[in-house]
Amino acid sequence: MTNEKRNRLSAWGLCLLSIVRITAVGTTTLIDNQRQGILDAAHLVEVAGAVIVLTTFAILGALIISHQPYNRVGWLLMIPVLDRVIPLEMLGASLPETLTIGWWLLLWWGEWGWMLFIFPVLLLPLHFPTGRPPTPRWNWVNWLALGMWALLAVLYAFANNFADYGNGMVSNPIGFLPPDLPERIGRSTLWNVSLLLIAVGSVVSLLVRYGRAQTAERQQIKWLAYTGIFFAVVFGLEVSSALEGQSADQEAWLTILFYLSILTFAAAIGIAILRHQLFDIDVIIRKTLVYAVLSGLLALAYLGMVVMLQNLFDLVSGEQSPVINVISTLSIAALFAPLRQRVQVFIDRRFFRQKYDAQQILAQFAQTARDEVEMDALTAELSRVVQEAMQPERVSVWVQEVKL
Repeated sequence: MTNEKRNRLSAWGLCLLSIVRITAVGTTTLIDNQRQGILDAAHLVEVAGAVIVLTTFAILGALIISHQPYNRVGWLLMIPVLDRVIPLEMLGASLPETLTIGWWLLLWWGEWGWMLFIFPVLLLPLHFPTGRPPTPRWNWVNWLALGMWALLAVLYAFANNFADYGNGMVSNPIGFLPPDLPERIGRSTLWNVSLLLIAVGSVVSLLVRYGRAQTAERQQIKWLAYTGIFFAVVFGLEVSSALEGQSADQEAWLTILFYLSILTFAAAIGIAILRHQLFDIDVIIRKTLVYAVLSGLLALAYLGMVVMLQNLFDLVSGEQSPVINVISTLSIAALFAPLRQRVQVFIDRRFFRQKYDAQQILAQFAQTARDEVEMDALTAELSRVVQEAMQPERVSVWVQEVKL
């Protein structure tokens, strides 16, 4: 059996096992919550979202490994799912008086398994989309992440006690280190700075790769960057909302939006790596910029119009009027089309100059084609337009003679 076939079988085997385990754990969690009377909308969304996201990562990782066995992106997507394959719920059961090697490994895994959710996600930009860093000199990011993981794993292996879910602390037969040492290191400034270095290094490496990449690879990176910005915005909203306090309904909706942003991020990775002909992400970015700016301007105009007209009406009649809202809404509807056109022209001129110039050239040619009657002049103008708009290596125009 070749290595590629072995990788495919391993990936799909782990994927199938992960889906079964994830579904079973999610179902058990929901049943336990219902028995305890704490199954509300927030808990339901949390469990369902986690099941869907982890299942998506498992399937996407297996797909990438099947098509590109040596692409590390597939394995980076698969690794976070592995923590759900290990039956950690067994740690709540009664443990034997003398720990066997199996129980010891299970307790040890339960201490550091959470790192499988952190480092693979941080390293995704470093390896996207080829599965390798842009150049070998960027491997320091990999080694730093591996060293941090190995440090905590070793410290947990030799800690005096293990945390047993439901049975307090369990004595480690080979432990001699203070049990809180790994936790203190994990909260230290040096650890947090190292995590920041990994995150920044991965993102900077992606920017370096973008600067050196060709057209297709740039399109792949744009897909990841676009969804990454969406995820960052949603994550910021969730953090700010949590700090300010939120109701159960708000928490449920923000959780849905958060998991949706993760799924969008995963979908962008799959589209970028698995598709040979990518969708034009520039069109999506362009539309997003246009409608985001347009929505902000219309909202400001609506609020300003309502406040101004209400104050004016209050001065004249001494009371508020619902007619003001109707007038403001109709005014905004009338402003939508011309304002959208102006915003689109501004965005194209500032950020999509080549597309804007091509549109201007085509508009001028349409005017010329409508007024010009000489075939030679029209042919020359067509050649010039194609050369300026498309910039091909060579332009030739073939005109078929029609005999009447």
